[in-house]
Amino acid sequence: MDMVKALSAVVGRPLPYALTARRPGDIACCYSDPSRAEALLGWKARFGLEAMCQDGWAWQLLNSAQA
Repeated sequence: MDMVKALSAVVGRPLPYALTARRPGDIACCYSDPSRAEALLGWKARFGLEAMCQDGWAWQLLNSAQA
C-alpha cells in the first residue's frame, strides 16, 4: 500500500488497484536491510520511496512515446 500511495502522490491522482489473494509462487513479504551495503561498500540510501517513484514516473513520461 505504501507503493500505491507514493505513486498516487507522484502522478497527482488516485490510482486504481485491487487487493486479491497471492498468486502461486508470490512471497509473503519483502523487505531489506541496507546496513551490509553501507558496511561493505560505504553505500547509504539518500532518497525515499516517493523520490524513487518520481524518477520512475519521469522516465516513463519521457520514454512512453518511443514504445
